[in-house]
Amino acid sequence: MKFKFLILMVALIGILSIGFADVSYPYLTQYGPAIVNWGSNVKYGGTLKIILAYGPLQYSLNPFTGSGSTLPTNLIYESLFYIDMSGKITNFLGTSYKWMNNNTELDVTIRQGVKWSDGVPFTPQDVVFTFNYLKANPAIDLNGIWAPSNDLVSVTASGDTVIFKLSKPNMSIFQYIAGEPIVPEHIWANISDPSKYTNQNPVGTGPFLFKSFDQPTNTVTYIKNPNYWMEGRPYIDSIVYTSVDSNNACTLSLIRHEYDISNLYIPDVMKTYVSHDPANNKYWWPVVGNNYLDLNTTKYPFNIPDFRKAISIAINRKFVLDSLYFGTFEEFDNPTLITYPLRSWLDPTLTPLASSLVEYNPQKAQELLASIGFKKNDQGLLVGPDGKVLPSFTLNVVSGWTDWIQGAQIVAKELGSIGLQVNVSQQSFGQYYSSLQTGTFDMAITWLDPGTNPYNAYYFAFSPNQTAPIGQNAASNFSRYTNPLITDALDVFNSTSDPRIQRQAIYAIERIVLDDMPSIALLPVPMWDVYQTTTLTGFPNDQYPYYLAGSVQVNLEIPALNIHLK
Repeated sequence: MKFKFLILMVALIGILSIGFADVSYPYLTQYGPAIVNWGSNVKYGGTLKIILAYGPLQYSLNPFTGSGSTLPTNLIYESLFYIDMSGKITNFLGTSYKWMNNNTELDVTIRQGVKWSDGVPFTPQDVVFTFNYLKANPAIDLNGIWAPSNDLVSVTASGDTVIFKLSKPNMSIFQYIAGEPIVPEHIWANISDPSKYTNQNPVGTGPFLFKSFDQPTNTVTYIKNPNYWMEGRPYIDSIVYTSVDSNNACTLSLIRHEYDISNLYIPDVMKTYVSHDPANNKYWWPVVGNNYLDLNTTKYPFNIPDFRKAISIAINRKFVLDSLYFGTFEEFDNPTLITYPLRSWLDPTLTPLASSLVEYNPQKAQELLASIGFKKNDQGLLVGPDGKVLPSFTLNVVSGWTDWIQGAQIVAKELGSIGLQVNVSQQSFGQYYSSLQTGTFDMAITWLDPGTNPYNAYYFAFSPNQTAPIGQNAASNFSRYTNPLITDALDVFNSTSDPRIQRQAIYAIERIVLDDMPSIALLPVPMWDVYQTTTLTGFPNDQYPYYLAGSVQVNLEIPALNIHLK
């Protein structure tokens, strides 16, 4: 299984899945859109069974060191807010927030009447402790909340309010503050090295309690927290979470109705999965992130914007999609880095230009190349303005990631039709990722954590703070593309809470991205949720898109609070 949302990487897409519509559905307004109002006749009881292909699990419930291989902790530890990938906010341990003092202070109101699962009252001081604990222990500050670039100065409490003071405006820090798991001071203050603490008897505020872990079967069991603060939730009595070694094992378990939900790509999903029980076997694959064909813009001729544009229009995206995903997805002709959940941020005046840059037109690609001095010779190879045949280039993909490999092979063939020689290189993840970091690649299929507003994608894709000279490790701007106008626009967005000014900053970046085409639209990254409804219902879908995240494991609390007996 590909953990495509666990690392912040640069990417681009022009593709929309069957997706989710702009819909309105009933939710509990005191919390927000992630908590659905199912009415008063919901049935209680039952067990939600989850299966994922994460391989062997580590017996650790430390919320500060979590990964795909550790036991899920977000059923136990809660954050202040949940922000989905469309930017919608749901209140958890925080009930409201506001920016103060010219956006140099964030005030968060903390929920009252909450208790830790051991009966000790939860207080704003627990929140203060958690964030200062991260500062004192940088190894567990996985989101870099206290990194100098985030400008955080102090975290204190006053009454029911926690005050985050900044040295200068930095609006982007909110998503990291909002999503940080909060821990009890009376437990963690006694732990000297939290980075090594396995926390096998966790105490949290969440809707479930840890019951047991069976290591031979990689199965962890959680039971309902009878004193959970959210009235009437959760509906289910328990959760069983199992990790196996392959997507095939997940698929078979779902077909047999042994488990309820997984997060995986099933080739030809209608035939392979849904057809076995059309009434109950379901999938929901909304595109929440983007994949790109990334080019090393420090290398000739990838440093030429029109050359990059020619590559884009030489790719038949519909053929790639149909070949890989059997018609499951449709094209979304927008190569601006704006994801589909954030499509309201698109500048409508740029639609024609955006569409033209992802429209399959190899003849136009050839003409564009000719306009900048690149023409095919008698052997069909691309010759540069200097009269020399361009060398062959390598397109890197991760070995075993079958959709990427097949997609890369199609791309290589199509680029061959315009005279560009491309060889697909299947590499171990370590080799692949190292080449991106050090800038020693030519071309690569890459991905992006899209974040909860457009700033995130553009910052991690193009900020000079996220790149490095060739040979040194870049944090996320692997293409090494920067533009001072984009940097300035990012600074404007990050310094204001005025949505009009923020929108104009994003519009400016979109125009530059379309003019320079630093990354190229290629493949979708959906949620890949596959489930069956023989005993349970309330899963997220087009009608109730209450949950948008990388996978069901990213924040398991949200579906666990909404799923109920049929």
